[in-house]
Parts: sequence; C-alpha cells; structure tokens
Amino acid sequence: MELQFPEFFKKELPIRAFVTKKIIGVKSDCTVQEAAQKMVEFSISSLVVIENNRVTGFFTEGDFKKKVIAEGKSPKIPVKDIMNRDLITIDINAEFKDALKEMIDKHIKHLLVKEKNEIVGVLTFTDFLDVQRQKIETFISRE
Repeated sequence: MELQFPEFFKKELPIRAFVTKKIIGVKSDCTVQEAAQKMVEFSISSLVVIENNRVTGFFTEGDFKKKVIAEGKSPKIPVKDIMNRDLITIDINAEFKDALKEMIDKHIKHLLVKEKNEIVGVLTFTDFLDVQRQKIETFISRE
C-alpha cells in the first residue's frame, strides 16, 4: 500500500525552510539526568550527543522513558550507555514529504539533517504539525 499525502505535502516543499538549525547537545559522558534537565530547560525532546567534537549519538525523551525509567536504571548513568548510535539522517535539500515518509517507515519522531556531510539541524514530527497548523491559520485568516 502506497502512502497517501494530503495535497499540501504533494507540493515540492524543501525541509530547508523548516528545519530547526539550533542544535543542542551534550557530551557523551554527561549523565542521563543532566541530559533530561537540558531537554526541560530548552523545551525540546531530543539532544545530539557529542564525542571528540562530532555528533556520535542521539538521545530522546523516548530513550529516557524506555531505557532508563522503564528498565529501572539510575539517571546517573552516562548518556553514551543508552544513546542511539545509529544516526538516521536526511539531506537538507530533501522534500518535506520524503522526510515524513522516512519517519513513518522507520517509526521515529526525529531526523538529523545533514548539509555537506555535516549535521546542521533536527527535524521533528512536531515540525510537520506546526506547518499544518500554520496552513490552517492562514486559511482561517483569509476567511
């Protein structure tokens, strides 16, 4: 079965215009608790993990719930012990619909965005909802 997109997503819409280009991260040896505190401080649901000045992992709210809380692990363990090392990325020039399809196919809520082989941002499922909300608000303001 082929995925059907609403009309809005059928247009060529590059993710470049919507990607969050402010990357917030933590060092791999910081504790899970420190990482969670940073997510709360910045009202975000994910962080990149940095080792030797490069992104080597990704840590999400879901990781915290599943790999720490649900398993009864201490929040004092280092992020590197539970982070995702399998980084799922998409090129900044990709279309919005391709990014959404990637998230659906891989059952994820975040994509790391690359430009010239460097991670430059994060695209979240919430970004898709924000675009839809803006479209609805524009439609309502025209009425």
